[in-house]
Amino acid sequence: MTRILMDFSSDRLHMNTNAYVILPNTTIDFLANGVNYNSKGELKVLWLLHGMGDDHTGWIRYTNLERYALARGIAVVMPRVDSQSFYTNMVKGFAYYDYIADELPKFMKQTFPQFSTAREDNYIAGLSMGGYGALKIGLSRPDQYAAIGCLSAGNLIELELPPETDEETFMTPFYGIARNAFGVTDIADAKGTKNDIKWLLDEAIRNGKNLPDIHMYCGTDDFVKAVSDSTADYIQKKSSEYPISFSYKTYPGVHDWNFWEGHLQEMLDDFGLRSFL
Repeated sequence: MTRILMDFSSDRLHMNTNAYVILPNTTIDFLANGVNYNSKGELKVLWLLHGMGDDHTGWIRYTNLERYALARGIAVVMPRVDSQSFYTNMVKGFAYYDYIADELPKFMKQTFPQFSTAREDNYIAGLSMGGYGALKIGLSRPDQYAAIGCLSAGNLIELELPPETDEETFMTPFYGIARNAFGVTDIADAKGTKNDIKWLLDEAIRNGKNLPDIHMYCGTDDFVKAVSDSTADYIQKKSSEYPISFSYKTYPGVHDWNFWEGHLQEMLDDFGLRSFL
């Protein structure tokens, strides 16, 4: 497996940034059985997004992602974003939506010509804020992705927060999202906008889009479970009216790497990216 830490300049962000890229081995051994090429000899690509308070190294540091990708012969791209960005074009910050949805895929294709740009060969997924980002980008650009994977997230603008003065945990940066990313007073004020997952789903349906498969996973004791359930219920209801391939699975667990590592392979399998071994 080849793992590359890339440092490069982004035109949309107007700054240098980073990403990790995993490339599969072409050799066959006890860890790999070749590359998952398409009919044109191009690679399938997983775009994997990190959560709030983390960065592009998280998936590498805390999971066996490399081994799982190697067994499936796929490439993986893990970009770095601001923890308050929520994968949007921030009102006070950087244009992370444009960067992830447009600039990054083009840049990676120029750098790695073997990457497929075909919809059926591209998948987007993430955990927590990254799961929200995967839903946002996947539903906004349904023609780009075969499937969306959302771990421990959902329509996070529905998350109920305690008063800001009472919060002294890792959630503290969450209070800046409304003002800095969305340009609203409270995060709930983003309902009915392009930052609302339910609104994005409805918009895609109104426009007759062929939606990616959607797979959601959440721990039964996760603090975002109510939001995850609400989002899943909404998608499930829409799937009875519109052709959407959707699954939602809950398991014992909380909002941590034990849960995400425990269900990462399952998500890849649900995408149809099954191990060659």
